[in-house]
Amino acid sequence: MGFPLKKICISILWAYSLAGCSQVDSGAKPDTTPEPIAQVQTIKLQLSEISETLTSYGTVLPWPDKLQTISVPYTSRIEKILVNEGQSFQKGEVLLLLKPADDATLQLQQAKVELNAAQHEQHLVQERLNLKLATQMELATAKLRTEQAKVMIANLAERGINQNHQLRADHAGIVHLLSVQQNQIVPAGSPILQWVDKNQWVVRLGVEPEDKERLQLGQEVLLTPTNKPTFQPIKGQIATITNQIDPITRLLNVFVKPDSNQTLLINDYIEAKISVSSAFTLVVPRQSLLPDGKAYRLFTIENGHAVQHQVQIGLENVTQAEVIASDLKEQDDIVVLGNYELEDGMAVEVQTP
Repeated sequence: MGFPLKKICISILWAYSLAGCSQVDSGAKPDTTPEPIAQVQTIKLQLSEISETLTSYGTVLPWPDKLQTISVPYTSRIEKILVNEGQSFQKGEVLLLLKPADDATLQLQQAKVELNAAQHEQHLVQERLNLKLATQMELATAKLRTEQAKVMIANLAERGINQNHQLRADHAGIVHLLSVQQNQIVPAGSPILQWVDKNQWVVRLGVEPEDKERLQLGQEVLLTPTNKPTFQPIKGQIATITNQIDPITRLLNVFVKPDSNQTLLINDYIEAKISVSSAFTLVVPRQSLLPDGKAYRLFTIENGHAVQHQVQIGLENVTQAEVIASDLKEQDDIVVLGNYELEDGMAVEVQTP
């Protein structure tokens, strides 16, 4: 059974209509996606001096061979302590009050008794000699005993054993260590106080043993108290590099002589920056460098597009690094912000900081 002619004509017209629409659509322009543009900030690559520093920490101490020790001349009782550890004092200032202990007083009394006995014996020998009952040798022995007793009493008196004693400072300084307490009995010759001059301080640093070869005497060091982070650093120089590992810290002790001690405190904790090397070279901020395996990469801008560079790092410190690459030159525009989003050849727009 055949289709009606009218229906066949309508189908053909509908087919031609679809074909015409198809031809019109195929001639339309395709949609295009705009190229991404990254927002970055740049600086000019400069030749500059960079110093590599070694950071270590330590403590302010008096020079060991500059400590002065005060001891008591006789067995004494500490009557009063007038200074404290860390306190400054001036020349002539009274530091402690001492009284002779009972043992010292007894020693003086025994010396006086010995003198009386020696003088009495000498008188008796003299009388016997007058009666021809003694010899000149016996008289000389008696006189020697008398003189020895006199010398003993004079020595005890010179040391002040027969009176209270004011221990005065013969130089200005700072008390480093007090070894006694109030009313304590101290034997003759025992140390009771250590002091040091203000200009005889040293900073003891702890350095990793593997860094020893990078240090040398006279090397410049910048010292900053850790409790004063905004403090202007004090310059110093390495005075001593030891050859022994500290058994407690497992670090190498290095002693630094500050140029000025006026603002440092004994036992203050110090951060030290030791300058180990320097160079005049191409220097970039650390934020411009991106890790790339064992090397680094950074981006420059040329004709509105990012250019990637593989670089090696030379000297470095906390904020800067030396870059080594054959395709970098002074005055190149280095990307310092927005570089984490970049790819080689990407279009960029440089923003003003």
